[in-house]
Amino acid sequence: MKAPPLGHLGVYRVLPGPAHTAAAVGNVGVAVVATPALILYLEQASARGLEGFLEPGEASVGIVVDVEHLVAAVPGRAVIAEARVTAVDGRRVVFAVEARQGEQLIMRGRHERRAILLDRFLERQGLKPFSRRRLDFWFDFHSPWCYLAASRIGDLARRHNLEVRWRPVHLARLIEAVDGRRPLEENRHFVAWYRQDLADQAALLGLPIAYHPAYPLRPARALRAALHAADHGKAEAFVPRVMAGYWAEGADITDPALLAAWGAEVGLGGVAEAAFDPVRKAELEVNLEQALAAGLFGLPAAVLDGKIYFGNDRLELLEHHLVQAETGAAGPSREL
Repeated sequence: MKAPPLGHLGVYRVLPGPAHTAAAVGNVGVAVVATPALILYLEQASARGLEGFLEPGEASVGIVVDVEHLVAAVPGRAVIAEARVTAVDGRRVVFAVEARQGEQLIMRGRHERRAILLDRFLERQGLKPFSRRRLDFWFDFHSPWCYLAASRIGDLARRHNLEVRWRPVHLARLIEAVDGRRPLEENRHFVAWYRQDLADQAALLGLPIAYHPAYPLRPARALRAALHAADHGKAEAFVPRVMAGYWAEGADITDPALLAAWGAEVGLGGVAEAAFDPVRKAELEVNLEQALAAGLFGLPAAVLDGKIYFGNDRLELLEHHLVQAETGAAGPSREL
């Protein structure tokens, strides 16, 4: 493990739901976020703070938790957990941690983690070596629902040891190929509900959202840049940044200089060149062919083991099935 600098910050943002409450784990009627859930958020923030410093084959585990639960947190409102490095001793790292809901400090204290060699650690517990499954995340900057899902898919994957492959594809080309649904061309009552639902879902995630004044902008350059980001391990940072620029800031995603600036923010160079690269253009065509072969009909889509989870609102179902598999509960429902 490379030593993280003192003051380095890890952040974990989560929207607690009914399953995160004390009532859900047996404290009947206490419908506030459970203390163990808040501790888990702080551990997640700490783990994320170490991610960039671990060597291949390493992971980190919690070894000390010393926290105060100051006030109750309520489900349905975002919790921000932060972990700041205060000491490093070889493979042991100490964090000052705190969790907030809005301006309210909910929990604070100290957490320690240790870097481990994962396969050796699992072998000592009598467990099989770790093997990551791959989750394909298909998206286009054209879709506001992709904006919402892109903000969540990385954390979901980390919770279940999945490797995300970020797969940009032209949504308009996909819809044309399958004669798919065009929501904004539906009847006016549906369109009104659709816009209301989008605003509600964004608010639930704490994300600002507004259609670009010149919507729709052509996404091709941004999609080519996203391919470049994925090849350099920067997609999880770059794609949501571009999404936020388009869907929250009214920015011009066709501007190569702006794409390059966003790339620089996340440590990615060569973005402006990638936006015009004919090789990237050809890769997008291949992605479209593969998306059609996978049976996709819209975006966003998460595909795991050949099963499609379509839409931002199906990520909960994906996670439900993952939890069932990990806990040995009954498997996903069979096709009707």
